[in-house]
Amino acid sequence: MNARMKRIALLLVAPVVLGALLGVAGRHYLPESIAAQAARQDAIAPPVHLTALNVILPPGQSTFPPGPGVEIANANCVMCHSTGMVLRQPPLTTGEWKVEINKMRSAFGAPITPDQIDALAHYLNAIDGRKPQAGPSGVDNQAS
Repeated sequence: MNARMKRIALLLVAPVVLGALLGVAGRHYLPESIAAQAARQDAIAPPVHLTALNVILPPGQSTFPPGPGVEIANANCVMCHSTGMVLRQPPLTTGEWKVEINKMRSAFGAPITPDQIDALAHYLNAIDGRKPQAGPSGVDNQAS
């Protein structure tokens, strides 16, 4: 074999040998395939199977004081709030209660329908409300 043929053979064989060496060395340094990762994880820890639970909470023992609109409050407010928590709120005007009710509807998903807002606001104002002429409240951050 002459020198020229040796050079051509070297140019053809060298990349193949270099690729094989890099392939063997790279198996230890390159990330493993997704299938290999899944097989390794299954061998380490078996998959966790979750099931849904149906939890029924007991009904509350207390209800709101009687009055027009009490049905709306008992049906919609006590699913998130206790009656005591609602009754201990600072006294609000009907308008301020409407703002609070709309916040509960839009931000927290309270199932109060738009046609119930006025009746509920009047009821909450009637059981412990503030008259509009009483001045600003702590809710609107204007109390002294």
